[in-house]
Amino acid sequence: MPEGLELRVLGPVAALRDGRPIDLGGARQRALLAALVLAYPYSVSSERLLAQVWHDLDQPKLSSLHVAISKLRDLLSPDRARRADGVLVRDGSRYLLAAERGSVDVARFEELVRLGAEVADTSADGAAAAYLEALSLWRGSPYADIAGSEFTAPEIARLTAIHVAARRSLLEMGLRRERFAEVAAEAEAMTAEHPLDERVWEILVLALYRGGRQSDALAALRRIRAILDDELGIDPGVGLRQLEAAVLAQDAALHGQAATPSTEFDLTRASNLPSPRSLLVGRAADIESVTAALCEHPVVTLVGPGGVGKTRLAIEVARRRRDGDGPWMVDLGALTDGALIVPAVASALGLPGVGSAEHLAGVLAGRTMLMILDNCEHVIADAAALAATLAARCPRVRLLATSREPLDVDGEALHEVSPLVPDEARDLFAARAGGVVPGWTLDESNAPTVRTICAELDGIPLGIELATAQLRVLSERQIADGLGDRFTLLRGGSRSAPPRQRRLADTIDWSYRLLDDEEAELLRRVAAFADSFDIGGAAAVTGAQSAVASVQPVTALVRRSLLTVLPGTSPRRYRMLQTIKHFAWQRSDPAERELSEARHRTHVLARVSARQSALYGAKSAEVMRELSADQAEHRAALVSALAAGEAHYALELAGGLYWFWYRMGRIGEGLGFLQSALDAVAADPSPPEPRLFARAMAGVASLTYLTGNRAAASDAARESAAAWEAAGDLAEAARLRAWCGYFLSMDGNLDAGLDLVREGAATAHALGSGFAEADARMVLGMVLRNDGRPQEARAELETAIAVAERIGNAWSVSSSTWALMKTSMDAGDVSSAMSAARHMQSVLEEDGDVTSWLVLMHTSAAVLAGAGHPVEAAVLAGAVQSLGGRIGFLPEGMDPIDGPREAAAVRDALSAREYARHTARGAGLDRAQINALLSDLVGESAASRP
Repeated sequence: MPEGLELRVLGPVAALRDGRPIDLGGARQRALLAALVLAYPYSVSSERLLAQVWHDLDQPKLSSLHVAISKLRDLLSPDRARRADGVLVRDGSRYLLAAERGSVDVARFEELVRLGAEVADTSADGAAAAYLEALSLWRGSPYADIAGSEFTAPEIARLTAIHVAARRSLLEMGLRRERFAEVAAEAEAMTAEHPLDERVWEILVLALYRGGRQSDALAALRRIRAILDDELGIDPGVGLRQLEAAVLAQDAALHGQAATPSTEFDLTRASNLPSPRSLLVGRAADIESVTAALCEHPVVTLVGPGGVGKTRLAIEVARRRRDGDGPWMVDLGALTDGALIVPAVASALGLPGVGSAEHLAGVLAGRTMLMILDNCEHVIADAAALAATLAARCPRVRLLATSREPLDVDGEALHEVSPLVPDEARDLFAARAGGVVPGWTLDESNAPTVRTICAELDGIPLGIELATAQLRVLSERQIADGLGDRFTLLRGGSRSAPPRQRRLADTIDWSYRLLDDEEAELLRRVAAFADSFDIGGAAAVTGAQSAVASVQPVTALVRRSLLTVLPGTSPRRYRMLQTIKHFAWQRSDPAERELSEARHRTHVLARVSARQSALYGAKSAEVMRELSADQAEHRAALVSALAAGEAHYALELAGGLYWFWYRMGRIGEGLGFLQSALDAVAADPSPPEPRLFARAMAGVASLTYLTGNRAAASDAARESAAAWEAAGDLAEAARLRAWCGYFLSMDGNLDAGLDLVREGAATAHALGSGFAEADARMVLGMVLRNDGRPQEARAELETAIAVAERIGNAWSVSSSTWALMKTSMDAGDVSSAMSAARHMQSVLEEDGDVTSWLVLMHTSAAVLAGAGHPVEAAVLAGAVQSLGGRIGFLPEGMDPIDGPREAAAVRDALSAREYARHTARGAGLDRAQINALLSDLVGESAASRP
């Protein structure tokens, strides 16, 4: 920054060097400097500069900006060729004014005003000095000569409000310094400029009274009464009324040192804030967050779905504030026209003569207050315009808005009011139920049902309160059962509540009626999703040609709190509360619902089919996560397909999901859907497509194997192998035949089983199918080990691992590693067994596998028992029994030879009492804790995912 350079905008735009003006040239150059100062101390883009400075041209050229920047740089830094620094710095397409804060008058002005406010409580002299120096920088209206430039208007309004506030603060410091004559003269001048600023009138009256001019003080009070009556048709505010009473009574407190009359007499503030009918349950974190936001931002908007408690939260925050005036609450819910907002606010504040937002801002400019603008969503544009005006011109006014979408104004902070968490929802139910049924208490008999009710109602306070109101005539169980028709059940709320909150359906309909046709259709269509969806899913159910076409209506539903964005998802996923889903589904006619469900089924199958082959490759971890996110959609699609008679669809989708179900431990779910699809196809006149039938039977074989029913698994595997062969997929047929051989060997027919497994492995190798070969060689290794041929078994298992690693199949690697782990245990090589466990653990955690992870923990417990860690072994065993029992899978049943033997090794390492104690401890641990325990014991921390 060149030395001696000053930049001024508090008045006409000017630049000086060593006190001498610099000729900036024409209007464009001054406007360009103004735009750069306006952005200071931040950089500003070329596009914004063009829009601000060349606003009168339809298509301003970037070259014009470059020329103007170059000229301005030369004017402000004539010697820049000999200097390393300069006043204008370019960073790509952005420009920065590189100036010290003291050389820019507006920056210095704001800094001095802040300094005055900071020291006002401790030093009236210091504050007065800071305010005086700040005001000395004011040379007139800011940016005075930038005519016709709309970009300066908000900044002019902001700086003007700060200037008025600084003058007012200087007067207050004058009162504390007992400069009564000076304060009275200056306050008299300010009342002429700002006749509706009641705070300045208060200061004038105090200065006159304390200066011994009591009659003049009374005359000033009469003048402001006349002005307010003539201009607005209202009485003075509470501060002036209290001051008038004190002057007439010659109250001794008038001679105190307090600067602001509203705090001198400890009288009740004026306010129209309603008294809450009941205690607010929960929301402690919300209250703290919103309170903090109001300290930093002029506008704070509470957003969230209908009935979530935005208004109640706003009232609670307002009750805890101590502003000079208010707080005030303005309910916009009954307005039918946004043009009525200003009259509604004026009426609530007792200012019936106010007719415009600018007039209102002028009246409130000197007040310190909080105003709640409640229910803004249906008049959002006009509410935003009012908020922007008040924020720009009333520095001590804070606006707390409630809306189902943001106001989108400068300085706005958003706070999303979420549904209550389960414990808070339960507490709310209990608190309200006690008021409905005398003596009602939450106990073990009704707590589960209450939790169900609260969960079904998404934790929405309005829904919970309407549900508790039904306790007069219904039991908790009857209420829970009736939530299938919740909009009929949940009605008849408090008579004092707005009509839109007396029935649950009405509060959602309030938002629904604000949607355009495209948005309303999307809301109805996405109700087909059981849980969450991405933008592609939204496009699919609406029949949009591309995902991009759905961005606008999805954005609108998110803004209006009808959809929730799931944090941390990529691509972004969206969810609809169950209550909103019920509403949207009811708004769909039968034909629309049928079409939405059909499109949903098509979308779900397409996603599963596109990911099916990747489940067996290097991207299995990513695919497992994606399929996990869609589990609710899989179930919904299968249920609707079976209900609609789409048997072949159900067979294809269930077959496509079986490997996912296998790895995630969804055994009962998978077998149930597979069997239902197979039964439906058997009853259908059209025969199943061979590949679809073969894959479904492979799923039955795999999932049945996990249950320990080898006979049924073997039968299904034979059917699958025959169907794969008929379909022409000889590699899959060979893989299934290998498993048939394994089942034969388990039933005592070792030689025949071994031959069948060898044949399957050889065929898969010859066909070049990596997955089939890796799986078949793993089975071969297990059979050879059971036959007492450990060296051959190890060779086959190592080959299986090499093949699996080549194709990136992590599951095959881990499964063959598990078998190697067993061969190491047979040989008494504990170190190798632990090394295998460590490797297998890291692979399975990456994919989030469940069944193989449980198998690993079961076998690892036996390894630890033999390695001198019986306590930890029992803890692992207890965790396996607990976690496996939740999904219906116990490794001991799947592995009939080794499973019972491994379980016995853990039990025998401790006394019965100690074993019971430590398995009970393991039953209380989660997956992450078990992983940490095993990782510590095997000597290396493995990646863990809860």
